[in-house]
Amino acid sequence: MSEAEFSIHTPTDDVLTLDQAVLLYHGRSGGALATVHEVLTVDGAPVIGAGRAMTAQAARELASALLQRAAHGGFLPETVLYVHGDVLVWWAPPARRHIAFRVGTDHAESFGGGERGEAVPLPGLVFGASSRAWRVWAVKGSRRPTLGTPLFQAPFFNVNVHGHICQGNVPVPEGTTVEKIGAWNDAFFHSYFTHPNVAGKLLNYRGGSYAFWRDMLNQRFNRFPERVLVDTKTTLGQLLGEPEAP
Repeated sequence: MSEAEFSIHTPTDDVLTLDQAVLLYHGRSGGALATVHEVLTVDGAPVIGAGRAMTAQAARELASALLQRAAHGGFLPETVLYVHGDVLVWWAPPARRHIAFRVGTDHAESFGGGERGEAVPLPGLVFGASSRAWRVWAVKGSRRPTLGTPLFQAPFFNVNVHGHICQGNVPVPEGTTVEKIGAWNDAFFHSYFTHPNVAGKLLNYRGGSYAFWRDMLNQRFNRFPERVLVDTKTTLGQLLGEPEAP
């Protein structure tokens, strides 16, 4: 068997040391097993030692380290707020966007129809996506959020009090790389909003959330009325577990 030669080019001057090897085993039925082996140096050459089965936690840590390096490669646009492993957080500035509703028959008459859609002004939004969650919050103003920026309940139907988006049958992109931000935005704004998903107030508006979105669709507001947003008492820094900027 011929020996394969390869080299590793790092983006910095850091020196990488070979200290472990991962061997992957695949079965005919589609199963897989990974073992971790210490790499010893014998007579100046690396030798793979005895291995042990890779635990689920070790696999997650390895994947996070590899994804973190991959996610940081290349240009990061201003809308990207945070990247760690497969966690991606980004900002959608205030804008006029088309959104559509499909409400139940008990609200259709007062809402102006069971299905309605219009381009309406929306507040700035902070989205977060990973392999485990898809969330959204609102922010005030048009400046890029900082760690100290207060987060508000996203005023949309299908979003709960913790910002989790009810996916329903909406297809979402595969992966959370920066290049997929547009696809994630489309998945959210091109879906039907069907019902409030919070136990308390979705927003502060006389008549409630159905009345608010009926008035929005009727073009009552030229700009999104930020006064209706419900404060979550949380900042972006607290959400991310980072110390706020002084």
